[in-house]
Amino acid sequence: MWERLAKAAMNYTRPFGRPPKSRAGMRRFMDPRGRLKGVRLDGARVLGLAAGGGWDPVIFAKLGAETTVFDISPTQLQTVRHLAARQRVKLRLVRGNMKDLSVFKDASFDVVWHCHSLVFIDDAVRVLKEVGRVLAPGGTYLLSTMHPTTLRLYGTYKDGGWRPKISYFTDKPVPYVSEWDMTWTLGNKKLVAPTIEFGHRFETIVNGMVAGGMVVDGIWEFSPGPPEPDAEPGSEAHLDLLFPAFIEVRGKKPVPGAFAADRRPAARPAVAAKGTSRRRAR
Repeated sequence: MWERLAKAAMNYTRPFGRPPKSRAGMRRFMDPRGRLKGVRLDGARVLGLAAGGGWDPVIFAKLGAETTVFDISPTQLQTVRHLAARQRVKLRLVRGNMKDLSVFKDASFDVVWHCHSLVFIDDAVRVLKEVGRVLAPGGTYLLSTMHPTTLRLYGTYKDGGWRPKISYFTDKPVPYVSEWDMTWTLGNKKLVAPTIEFGHRFETIVNGMVAGGMVVDGIWEFSPGPPEPDAEPGSEAHLDLLFPAFIEVRGKKPVPGAFAADRRPAARPAVAAKGTSRRRAR
């Protein structure tokens, strides 16, 4: 289904906007909320997971990273290949399903950048374990995906309220409630494409990252763009006022032995010699 969207050049399948030329500007364009602040990219090995079609892998390469793009869509990979050629940067392009990253050895990457694609995978834990395997000790993983609550609410406004399509506690795909709910729009172009989407819960994501050997050091909830207080009830902008559209979760792969000092038993307090006052023994 995503290949149909990519061939139609719908939103989220092609480059959007144009990044500034300065290094700082490119980083802000790619990472506007600064989740990779302090992470060195020059010389880093970066994996853009399901990152075909957009600017992100090209910007990583421009910032000096050795960048690999992994995507299931041939059209998405072709799009980013053409963009990289125009920008005169080198990318490694690999086609495959993110549930199986066996093409990569353990600890192959210093950064794994994973934006808005986990929602299309049924087994999130399997993906997150694979990410943990290919992430090098000291490496950083950043996941962006749909907020599990909000995803269950799109297109459900009725009689003055939003009604979940499905229980928060089920792992089944989120059902569609209308043709509008299945329609992708770009200008005057419309395409009915009922993608299968899963609203993975916070506990699934966090515990999956932990199972992959990562330490979670940041969770954020946000909606894109400035809020619209006068948004029409029932619109996506109205829903974004009430609930965050997206979540971001950041994980780090610990360096072996980094926490060894924390596990050592505390030193025993010194015992004062017989006949010595406590004050003098300190």
